[in-house]
Amino acid sequence: MGRIATSFILSEADLTALNQLLSKGKDSVRKLNRVRALQFSHLGHSPEQISQLLIISIATVYNLRKRYDQEGLQRAINEKSRPGQPRKVTQQVEVQITQLACSQAPDGRTRWTANLINEKLVKLDIHIDDESVRLVLKKVSLSLGSKSSAGPPGGALGR
Repeated sequence: MGRIATSFILSEADLTALNQLLSKGKDSVRKLNRVRALQFSHLGHSPEQISQLLIISIATVYNLRKRYDQEGLQRAINEKSRPGQPRKVTQQVEVQITQLACSQAPDGRTRWTANLINEKLVKLDIHIDDESVRLVLKKVSLSLGSKSSAGPPGGALGR
C-alpha cells in the first residue's frame, strides 16, 4: 500500500527565496535539486514523478517535505555539516616527527628514515604509517635524503 498523498504548499516568501536560489545557480547541485523538489511538490507533482525528474530517491522527496514542515526552509535545503574522520596526525604528532627528523640519527645510521621515525613513534605510543610520516616531512619541507637533515642553524626550517 502506498502513502496517502497530502497537499504540499510553500509560503510566498519561501517560494520567492527558492526562485532566487535557482536564478543565481551558484549553489551545489545537491542543494539545487532539493530546491527543485520543493518547487515540484508545491506544483502538485507526486514524489514518484519528482524522483524520476530529478533522479533522486522517493525517500529523499518524502524526507525533504517532512523536514520543511517540521524545521523550515533553510533546514530543508541546507545539509548538516559532515565532520568526517578526525585527523590521526595532529599538530603535536607533526612536531614530534619534525623533532625526530632534525635530531641526531640513531647509532649505526647516517640519517633517519620514515620507517625509523615510525618505529620511534610506536615506542612513544603514536601509531601512524610510514606514508603519514613522509607526508608530514614533505609538508615541513624536510628531506630524509639530504645530508643536512638537521636544518639550518637556529632550528628554523627553511624552504
